Amino acid sequence: MKLIDCIKMAFGDLNKRKLRTILTSFGIAIGTMLVILMSGLGQGIQTISNDEMKQMDTFRIITVKPQQQVNKDETKDKKIDISTLNKFKNIKGVSNVLASINTTATEISLDNKSAKKIDVKGSNLNFPIFSDAEKNELKANKKKVKKYGSKEIIAGSNLKKDDKNSVLLGQGLLKKLGVTDYKNVIGKTVSLTVSFPKIQGMQEKAPLTLHLTISGVVNKGYSLGGYTVTTSDETAAQIQEYYMGSTNYINDKGYDSVSVECKTMADVTSVNNAITKIGYVTNSEASYADQSNTMLTILKVLLTAAGVIVLLVASIGVINTMSMAVHEKTKSIGIMKAEGASKKTIRRIFIVQSGSLGFVGGAFGAIIAVVLGLVINKVLIAYNVGGIEAGMKLVDIKPSIILFTMIFTIVVAMLAGIIPARKAAKLNPVDSLRFE
Repeated sequence: MKLIDCIKMAFGDLNKRKLRTILTSFGIAIGTMLVILMSGLGQGIQTISNDEMKQMDTFRIITVKPQQQVNKDETKDKKIDISTLNKFKNIKGVSNVLASINTTATEISLDNKSAKKIDVKGSNLNFPIFSDAEKNELKANKKKVKKYGSKEIIAGSNLKKDDKNSVLLGQGLLKKLGVTDYKNVIGKTVSLTVSFPKIQGMQEKAPLTLHLTISGVVNKGYSLGGYTVTTSDETAAQIQEYYMGSTNYINDKGYDSVSVECKTMADVTSVNNAITKIGYVTNSEASYADQSNTMLTILKVLLTAAGVIVLLVASIGVINTMSMAVHEKTKSIGIMKAEGASKKTIRRIFIVQSGSLGFVGGAFGAIIAVVLGLVINKVLIAYNVGGIEAGMKLVDIKPSIILFTMIFTIVVAMLAGIIPARKAAKLNPVDSLRFE
């Protein structure tokens, strides 16, 4: 008997026993639905999380500390100078290097207005001040873009290589000073004062005052857009030399804040290893992203496994249904054997019928899962549950999930039908013909 004939016979028999077919198919449908929904939920959670990680483009940035690892628990200071920065820049997979000297000023004065305890970031102007990763991350954040805009400089211009006596002021700092007309301050002189507190009995050191030209204003959406003054590394070195009572700070101490930006997330590990080989301690958030992705994959597997268990339980119903079918068709089996049907043919008939049950149940389960997935996504978007927005899918059902689950359901049903099919194949034709 050909396969197509077995399929026709199978659906004919299922149609004769509608209630039993519906009940058995319902159990299979529930299992199939859960497998697809749980897989879709796991896929949706992973996709949303990965998309959010992509927006966190700063995962491409490796922070390099001016230290070297002596042993497992001990580090010692190691200078990062210009030659070291160039070594970092030449590593394969590196797009940018950012280097600065971080310090503080006691006071800043502008147009008779002043503020105290100011963060000063002295950047090496041969390298970028803003990383591409931070720019991309801000652009991907719709709320921040709407509030602040996406340009790093909102008035004036960025510092150039020869702007050694110029500064960028954070938008937050200017607001603190009561300035809202940012364009009006461009080109003005700002004074940075550095001093030690007066201590009775100790000789007072004359304060250091630096008069610098305002080149631009930094968007508050950026890390430098707050209570920060950004200037050249030489200016920051002057402040550090005042505090330490030394000279030639850059050559002696080097840079205390260095970030290496990789071209892609895939480059982070190799670049990090290369920097470590040069002899520096590093810190990268990429490992956290990998761990998170692993955990999400495990969650997706566990959710899918829950649906698979229900589907396997439903397969017990297939065994019961097919056992009943064998019992009811005992005489028919005897007739087919008397006409020359082989054991293989008898087995095929009942295994195909089991597979047909799986197909019917799987089809209904898949339809229900897709409909429920659409409804769940629309409700979550409509009520903005958990920050789910238009274009996002918490239940992300891929066609491949449906196809795989359908095949798996049919295979499970066919395997469940093997025991009844073997029983049917072993029936004695004489006894079967006598069966009433």
